[in-house]
Amino acid sequence: MHGRVKVKTTAEQEEEKRKEREKNLAKYRAAFNRIEDKRQRGELDDELLKITGQVLATNPDEATLWNVRREVFDKYFTERKNNLKELACAELQLTELALQKNPKSYGAWSHRAWAMETFPGMDWDKELSVCNLFLDMDERNFHCWDYRRFVCGHAKVTLEKELEFTMQKIATNFSNYSAWHYRSSLLPKIFPGPVQGTVKEEILLQEYNLVQNATFTDPSDQSAWFYHRWLTGRENPPLDFVLFHVSRSKNRVIINLTKPIPRNQLRLVLKINGTLVHTEWVAPASLCSSSLWYSQINKDVLLGECDHQFEVVLESSDGSQVSATLTLNACNHEARYSGKLPRNQLFSCELSTARTSVLQDELKACQQLHELEPDNKWPLLTCVLLMRALDGQKHQTEIEAFLSHLCKVDATRKNYYQDLRSKFVAERIIENLGDEDVSVALVSCGLTSVRHTDHLVLMQQIDLSSNSLVSLRPLCCLINLRTLIADDNKIEDCAGLEQLLELASLSLRRNSISCTAGLLSLAPCPKLAELHLEGNLICDDINFKSATCSAIPQLRTLNGEDCQ
Repeated sequence: MHGRVKVKTTAEQEEEKRKEREKNLAKYRAAFNRIEDKRQRGELDDELLKITGQVLATNPDEATLWNVRREVFDKYFTERKNNLKELACAELQLTELALQKNPKSYGAWSHRAWAMETFPGMDWDKELSVCNLFLDMDERNFHCWDYRRFVCGHAKVTLEKELEFTMQKIATNFSNYSAWHYRSSLLPKIFPGPVQGTVKEEILLQEYNLVQNATFTDPSDQSAWFYHRWLTGRENPPLDFVLFHVSRSKNRVIINLTKPIPRNQLRLVLKINGTLVHTEWVAPASLCSSSLWYSQINKDVLLGECDHQFEVVLESSDGSQVSATLTLNACNHEARYSGKLPRNQLFSCELSTARTSVLQDELKACQQLHELEPDNKWPLLTCVLLMRALDGQKHQTEIEAFLSHLCKVDATRKNYYQDLRSKFVAERIIENLGDEDVSVALVSCGLTSVRHTDHLVLMQQIDLSSNSLVSLRPLCCLINLRTLIADDNKIEDCAGLEQLLELASLSLRRNSISCTAGLLSLAPCPKLAELHLEGNLICDDINFKSATCSAIPQLRTLNGEDCQ
């Protein structure tokens, strides 16, 4: 057909692409071979900079080549003094080319930071303008946000100016998550509250107006909702003791703190009658970080019919100290100190009149938004969190209804909402426990998990029957537990019970235990005498009784029958 442009077939196009790839790969390998050869020869020169620059301009993620360039410059810094400015300019141009190729290249951003810090006389104000240009191209590029913070530190940009910058970015686009996040890190530094990491209340309340505009503008955008959640979030209480317990019969001291402490940062000392006592603090299940710690003490220390004064001192990472004291009377077997925090504030904080008023207004606004968009998860979840912050007991029925609705409209996160509900249930029950209580029932509560078990450390009997639990691992904190009932759940094994040395009776009727391997975690429980497994698949095995009694030799009765 004369006069027509020949159209290449798909096969021809693919063949040309293949040849082009092979050609580029050959060049790439040749360049790498040349680079390696020059490095081995110690030829750190302009040619090496040229070759590495050509490769990095097309593939900025070759971290090794950025390091090679630094080797060359380290040599130049000692040998050359006259053209460093030109070299610096060329290096910044190269990183710009690389970032145009891949704006999220870790290597390119890191090398640019190195160049700015290493070359003399760099213009930090100009670099700040470059950052802003990159953010104009992609306002969500967290690499650029991180780099911009680095530049601001050198350019001596005030935190107040940065806060204004976040406002500019948010005003341009409410969906700029990075700007919201940066704002949340700036406010505690510019307007610090009474507790480290918090914000002055009047400033915090002003922020609600800003975020409310964003949520009503686009109710489905998550950025502003996450910021709203940060504003509503409970202020973490300062490090202190929630529990200090001493048992004469067990020769054991237990402490529970308001927040977890990593094992390598635990500085905890115990004094009895003013004398320092050797302790080896242990966390449940040998956790690397825990709020709950306990230690055995020499039984000879508590001999004699007299009162004993106990003091425990914890030094925090900033050098400050908190302490707790109690007296173990001669006639008592145990003593406890329950901390300064009121029990009804273990999981919530007392709100000021101003904050209560603002949160109530926010709740009304979110409820209005929910009425407009009943299946939007963000107003639903925010209503739940606001009601919980204001008065979880008062709004309990509404919270339950909203969480149930969330499970339907956001089924992908159904497990999260169920666990959140389980958390609220546990908190409500724990807050209603008395100091003398040693048993607790969480029967038919719809639990999918058991939370805050560190607050249940003194419980001797727990009933978790008729829930939807799949794991007993959180129960590792219950070191005083004697009787555990967890019938009618979905438990497949006994992992988590290994260190419950006081456990004597365990009932797991109608669960999902199918083999002896699921029971091996019970072998280390020396006092376990009674076990009920009726209704589990394992009971269908003809060797069930002999295998189970062999795996747990301390058992006396299994499913009501003598193990012997």
